[in-house]
Amino acid sequence: MLVMILDIIFACALCLLLIYILPMLLAYLESSQTRQDRTDYVKTADGWRIAIHNYKPTGPVVGRPVILCHGIASNRFIFDLHNAPSLAEFLRTRNRDVWVAELRGSGCSERPGLLLSDRPLKWNFDDHLTYDMEAIVGHVTKQTGTESVHWIGHSMGGMLVQAYMSRAKSSSLASAIAIGSPTNFESMKNHYFRNGVKLRPSLGILPFNPIIPLFKCLAPFARLVPGTLSLMFSRNNIEWPVIRKIAAIGVELISSSALWQDMARFADSGKFSDPSGKYYLDGLEKSPTPLLVVCGTKDFMAPERAVLSSFTNGDADSPVRDLVVLGKKTGLKEGYGHIDLLLGSRAHEEVFPMVERWLSRWDGRDTTQFQSRD
Repeated sequence: MLVMILDIIFACALCLLLIYILPMLLAYLESSQTRQDRTDYVKTADGWRIAIHNYKPTGPVVGRPVILCHGIASNRFIFDLHNAPSLAEFLRTRNRDVWVAELRGSGCSERPGLLLSDRPLKWNFDDHLTYDMEAIVGHVTKQTGTESVHWIGHSMGGMLVQAYMSRAKSSSLASAIAIGSPTNFESMKNHYFRNGVKLRPSLGILPFNPIIPLFKCLAPFARLVPGTLSLMFSRNNIEWPVIRKIAAIGVELISSSALWQDMARFADSGKFSDPSGKYYLDGLEKSPTPLLVVCGTKDFMAPERAVLSSFTNGDADSPVRDLVVLGKKTGLKEGYGHIDLLLGSRAHEEVFPMVERWLSRWDGRDTTQFQSRD
């Protein structure tokens, strides 16, 4: 009996080891570099080192600086992947001063180890919001000498900027774009996202989300089973090599379980709220920052009904909120999934020009009148 138990323990340990090692091997095989001109490192108020990658314009600078921010368990590669559409490069070639930020625990920013580390895997959504965003925006405005910047966030990066807009006392943002960023979790309580809640008990024990290593292991074989991982992309709208590469190097193997617990709380309660129950978007309607919300018709992580809580129409004198839905029903050839919004085969034709038009619209916006907003 004891031998059988030991055999089972050994087999489980071996499986866990393989699930951890295989993604590292795939990342090595798919390794590539992003094309930034320089990387700056800035310390947050709570002592974490954040990496910010600068893509200098190819000609005279046009408009205000643009910050690109990834989502949960992601990194800079979502904006600049080799042999794939690159929003960072697209904006750079249009003479934008682009800054790709990596939040704590991701990419070139400070990253704790799995076991032995002086940085525990315990950062949460509020840490990104309170410390990382302040450090990133502050660094870019200081380096560029501008009073405000554009912020483009994918997934959680878009959730962060909307929460930031809601709590900000002054306008350091000329405009904001949230791409595939859910904020109405009530509409997702009976949705695929709900399955993540089932992991909530294990997230209080494990130092990382076990789904991520599994995702990275399955991604190379997704082509063999068409429905596999369809939550993340629309397979008719993205090239297979792009899926394989972004899964290998663009998804972080280790990410804070506390952050995933926040996401599970959103899904479980149906509310985009902090642990005390305060709604993160309280005050968004008072923010002077123009906001563009972008979603795909095949984005199961952020469907249209999940982004509508941040969308309101206003007149010429009120804050602008615009919503763009990308899919066949809006005249496009294919529906967009969560990852395709940035890495889809036609993103450089259908998504990026729309982003550039939005930035140009708000480049000349005077933010000084909003400096003392309550």
